Amino acid sequence: MDLWNSLTGMMEVEFTSAETEKALEAVIGKGISIFRVQRTGDLTVKFIIRRCDHGALAALSEKRGETLRVCRNIGMFWTGRRLIHRPVLLLGTLFLLILILFLPSRVLFVQVEGNDAVPTKRILAAAEACGIRFGASRRQVRSEKVKNALLLEVPELQWAGVNTSGCIATISVRERPESQKEAEDPAVVSSIVAARDGQILSGTVIRGNGLFQVGDVVKAGQVLISGYTDCGICIQATCAEGEIYAQTNHTLEAVLPSAWAAREEKQETSYGFSLLLGKKRINLWKDSGIWDSSCGRMYEEYYVRLPGGFQLPIALCVDTVTTWDTRTVSLQQSVAQDALKEFAEAYLKEQMIAGSIQERSEEVAARDGCYRLKGKYVCHEMIGRVRQEQIGETNGKAS
Repeated sequence: MDLWNSLTGMMEVEFTSAETEKALEAVIGKGISIFRVQRTGDLTVKFIIRRCDHGALAALSEKRGETLRVCRNIGMFWTGRRLIHRPVLLLGTLFLLILILFLPSRVLFVQVEGNDAVPTKRILAAAEACGIRFGASRRQVRSEKVKNALLLEVPELQWAGVNTSGCIATISVRERPESQKEAEDPAVVSSIVAARDGQILSGTVIRGNGLFQVGDVVKAGQVLISGYTDCGICIQATCAEGEIYAQTNHTLEAVLPSAWAAREEKQETSYGFSLLLGKKRINLWKDSGIWDSSCGRMYEEYYVRLPGGFQLPIALCVDTVTTWDTRTVSLQQSVAQDALKEFAEAYLKEQMIAGSIQERSEEVAARDGCYRLKGKYVCHEMIGRVRQEQIGETNGKAS
């Protein structure tokens, strides 16, 4: 009853009458309930009534010529009524209540532990693909689902799992040891195939079935050492190992501009701002998007971080645009020729597994504001590369 009276509202009133006892009897006779009666003077008394009885008590007091004064309002009814007249406080209280109920059921921060060689961003991107992101429901986070997705997307991981604590999701991973190789797995079979076209000059088979002879001309992708060996009554499967060197031909074209604009003194610097909310960008400043050699741009993102290092997906993006004076720099043909030849040699060596350039035929010509190199090269290089096979593939022989 006290709770009901508080919800409907109560009032503390001061009642003044020449005969307070008879006045209170008259009030009770009208069916008006009174509580906590206190005498404050010879002619005054205080008591508490229900809000709904105030009208009847005021009419009775006026009829009998007595005085009724409201001292204060009591109960949750009056508190709620005061809140209605304070909308900012009411909305803030409702928003806080919603956050208290909503936030514990959501994932607001995702962190990774246990990784060393595998980048954290790569793991977070794979986790986001399976639903572990800002604002995701904790009930939808399934450790087995995340584990399977991460192991599929990131083969370098040996084990993965996810745990939630409050609004933080922690992805725990274990990387594969560097010493663990696919060759140690008995279920893995590999062959050595030709990386490019060429004529075989020499070869050594350490393990596997050699399918080449010195002098053979082979095509890219052709099997040189098979991982399957026919032993008559059975076929032995293994990881092929060996070295095959061949004579190969390369054709290369490279271009170098004969003149370009070089920067000198800085002229001015301007700034542009944008707001990043998750993956949605709100541009607070927009430019033409046309940049030339006299302009430089630096882009930076400043994320909102909470105590403890937790990062919210809210960032202020700053574009710094700087303009310089420029001057034209010309390149002499002899310098360009040496630079192009040096680049061609370095590029070809990067394309080889191992080897060297035996013969070269290069031509450098100036045309259309550029120096163009056209070269043909004969190389002596290792062309064997490992290709993993599926169990049951025997290069034309049934197992």
